[in-house]
Amino acid sequence: MSLETELRDALASRADDLDAPAFDPYERVAGAIVTSRRRRRAAAVGAVAAVAAIAVLVPGLAQGDHRSTLPAKRTQVVVPGPNDPRWSAMSSWPVRGSLAEDKELIKAVAEKFGTSHVLYAGDLDRTRVVVGWDPEDGGSSRVTMFAGSRGTGVDGMSEVSSASGGNTDLVVLRESDDKDSRLVTLTTPSTRTLSLSKGLQIATDGTVTRDPYRQVALTDGVYSEDLKDSPPHFMRVEVPGGTSDSTPARLTGLPRQQREDMGSICLNCTGEDFRVKAEQGIGAGVAVDHGLSPTQVQTTTVYFGAVDRTIASRLGMNEAKGGTTRLMVTDTTLPQGQVLRSALVVDTAKDGSAATTMELATGVPIDAGTAAVRPYVLHGGGAETGTMSFQVFAPNAARVRLVSSTPSLHPSTAKLPTPEGTALTTTPNWSSEQRPPYAVEVYDAAGAKVGQWPLDLPSEDVWTAGTAP
Repeated sequence: MSLETELRDALASRADDLDAPAFDPYERVAGAIVTSRRRRRAAAVGAVAAVAAIAVLVPGLAQGDHRSTLPAKRTQVVVPGPNDPRWSAMSSWPVRGSLAEDKELIKAVAEKFGTSHVLYAGDLDRTRVVVGWDPEDGGSSRVTMFAGSRGTGVDGMSEVSSASGGNTDLVVLRESDDKDSRLVTLTTPSTRTLSLSKGLQIATDGTVTRDPYRQVALTDGVYSEDLKDSPPHFMRVEVPGGTSDSTPARLTGLPRQQREDMGSICLNCTGEDFRVKAEQGIGAGVAVDHGLSPTQVQTTTVYFGAVDRTIASRLGMNEAKGGTTRLMVTDTTLPQGQVLRSALVVDTAKDGSAATTMELATGVPIDAGTAAVRPYVLHGGGAETGTMSFQVFAPNAARVRLVSSTPSLHPSTAKLPTPEGTALTTTPNWSSEQRPPYAVEVYDAAGAKVGQWPLDLPSEDVWTAGTAP
């Protein structure tokens, strides 16, 4: 029996179960077979092509009916064009994703989690993800990632990540916070491309080089890629030529495998117990940011001690009457020898009933060769006095000095002893718009200069861009 005869019989049999079509599917299939007869090299190949054609052309096979045992095929989502008014605000964006037409799932997520509007619903590599949008006070908004295992119902989903802030037209999502995980971006269809940098490279001298940005093309405002060796914390996605208004809302799912608990900052702990747990927690956090296991890094405490009350007050700490403010400085060493510095201020009430923390730096790269002698500086200005107060923490120095780049306006200080690893001093204040006019120098017991460093560590947005001094 010829292939054409087999197709005719199959279609005739199937036609009894179907409503009368508005066209003759056999004529279209048979015509295609005739015109492609010369290109057919094996009957099996032709049969596969014919079956595929039937599935597309015959409504009963494509969509299924009440007698079919095949699952219903999802309808392709038609995304409105870039000029559709619904794209003017995230609160009215149409739903996108492979499950955008699953009205029951979207309704169930909205009811369970109370989200106002769903932006995305889809099954990724391992995870079912729904992204919701909600308004916040002051005109800002919040986007939230709800997730569970791939294919799960709403009962198997939970809130895993959220981002709040000003309005944005870009959502950047990673399926998990592992360095190997899928990226999904959502924006308006008028945005045709995005710039993607997978991460950064850190040298042992503290130099940071951001991975080159590459341009990626979007389809209907969506981009998806399974990224490898790209820690989510350091990945960057930007709108070409974008401004600060295009800062993305970043969402990150749970890790593929639950990580071992390597400690955390314990606000109910005091003294050495607090220090040990905080050291472990800070190190674990830095490791995860770099896509590493906490067991792959080593964290040591550089300084842990009291902060001067005037300095603490100017930092907005020491609010608990009679309480104690302490500074903790740690260095975390990565497997290749890079050293990352973190600093944390903790304010504890006198009776230990309350504690607050302020993260001043987290995992900032510094020169591994001079990490042991590099100081850390706290400073705060007093508008009422026109002065700036400093506390320099340098436990391995004999003396320290603040050196000015504008000595006529901001005189350099004398060499200050550090009997307990710290030194206090004041200088004339400077405006908040100015770059600090001081650097800090360290001297050893013989009076020799050990080195000079900037007054402050670079902020995260500066050093992660690869532009730190």
